[in-house]
Amino acid sequence: MIERILERLFGSELCGQREKAEELKAAIGMKEKQSERKTYDDPDLNILAEKYGELEVGKVITIELNEAAKMLGRKRVRLDAFSGLIKKLHNEYGVELKIYSRRTKLEKKGK
Repeated sequence: MIERILERLFGSELCGQREKAEELKAAIGMKEKQSERKTYDDPDLNILAEKYGELEVGKVITIELNEAAKMLGRKRVRLDAFSGLIKKLHNEYGVELKIYSRRTKLEKKGK
């Protein structure tokens, strides 16, 4: 009942405050989700986890060579430039990173 009286007296102001309160709750919820994300010791791993989700056993990430070089900030655009990252992902996290180029096309299943 009091809410009705206040709404009649201050109608639009209360509605605006309620909307702001809901927006703040949503923003706080998003910050909590971001803080729940796992951080890794290697910045390359953080970039991959941000784009492809948490690095977990059995995950397969497939990237084109030029895209990988841009995303991870590599100046040398060659497959062997990523060999250390591929080994680290496989040995420590159980993630398979497949990087392909025009020369080394991915094998298609069924052929």
